[in-house]
Amino acid sequence: MRFIHLADLHLDTAFRSRSREIREELRHASRRALESAVDRAVKEEVDALLIAGDLFDGETLTLQTERFLGDALSRLGQAGIQTIYATGNHDPGSSSLPGGEISWPEGVSVLREPRPERIEILRDGRPVGAVTGAGHATHREHRDLSRSFPTPTPGLPEVGLLHTQVGGARGADAHHLYAPSELSHLERSGYDYWALGHVHVRQALSDDPPIHYPGNTQGRTPRETGPKGGLLVELPPAGSPRIRFLELGSIRWERLMLDGLAEEERIEGLSRRIEAAWREARADDPGTGRTRWILRVELAGASLLHRELDREETREELCNVLAASLGLLAVDLRTERLRPAQNVADHLNRTDVLGEALRLAHRLAGPEGPSPSEALELDESELAGFDLGGGRSVDEYLRGLLEGTDADLLDLLLDREAP
Repeated sequence: MRFIHLADLHLDTAFRSRSREIREELRHASRRALESAVDRAVKEEVDALLIAGDLFDGETLTLQTERFLGDALSRLGQAGIQTIYATGNHDPGSSSLPGGEISWPEGVSVLREPRPERIEILRDGRPVGAVTGAGHATHREHRDLSRSFPTPTPGLPEVGLLHTQVGGARGADAHHLYAPSELSHLERSGYDYWALGHVHVRQALSDDPPIHYPGNTQGRTPRETGPKGGLLVELPPAGSPRIRFLELGSIRWERLMLDGLAEEERIEGLSRRIEAAWREARADDPGTGRTRWILRVELAGASLLHRELDREETREELCNVLAASLGLLAVDLRTERLRPAQNVADHLNRTDVLGEALRLAHRLAGPEGPSPSEALELDESELAGFDLGGGRSVDEYLRGLLEGTDADLLDLLLDREAP
């Protein structure tokens, strides 16, 4: 049995924080990733396309996307390729949501219910394997759906299809704990392959049996860097499985972190530093011929340009220059970790407000210092950004906030001393 394993397409994501032009580019890229998957499925003559949840991003679906989806999946049906789609937490099968409203083409099986359903995969009318999958009926499925999967039928390859958060998976902490499952149970279940979705980081949780997250097909945020796509899987009746990554996303997000900028005196020089660092980064990872890039540049450390880069118009101009010179779709410049080119140690012994503030910040931010919550008389209920279930103590959270405070104090109070 040969199939393509996709997950987390998130069609019609709003991308509200982006400009109108970039929003349209990213929405189109999400559709284009599915189109590329269909092209590869037809070319590779696979038996099925498996979608492990979050085909949609929510209740809003544009007419353009609905028509596109119908046309794309119809092509698979006409080529004799089955599509099996198990809903995820973003697209449960309520009749009020896209998963319940679409008139699906022939050859598409939509698994909306938590109760597992087994579907035979046919080639020229003969079974070559089977897929058992379960869907999310609600936006917050907290049961371990994998526990209700039946014991596979011996003989032909059997695949489990599920949108789940497997404990210990890399990147799982960035997602809600929906349909949680345990790797040890999946490994003992008897299935020849688990096609998973929900975690957007591509990874193999197990090689025997293969248990895979393909990652999302198209990156959506600066955190989702690197090539994105799906997996081409072959499960022969005998022998080892063969699994190959297919790059499908046409827009890639990347991050570039630069420090050691203390000697840079002009914006033009900084621009050249960034351009050189970007070209070096791409030397070993140039993308495909159709890749377009959105770059986040994060500047850190002491800089003589700190004050100038505080100006929004300066940052915007630099971003536009970089995008044009490097041929990028967009550039986002982050300067929160920049600090003035001042030596904090030179001011720690001052006997004025600045010295007192610096010494207090050092004591509270250091791991050996007093409890920040006790020293500042703060209760966790007063901290709007503190996540009670995030695994960090309130003091760890406060020390994170205090990191870099000494540089901010230098910038603020030394500026007030200036004539």
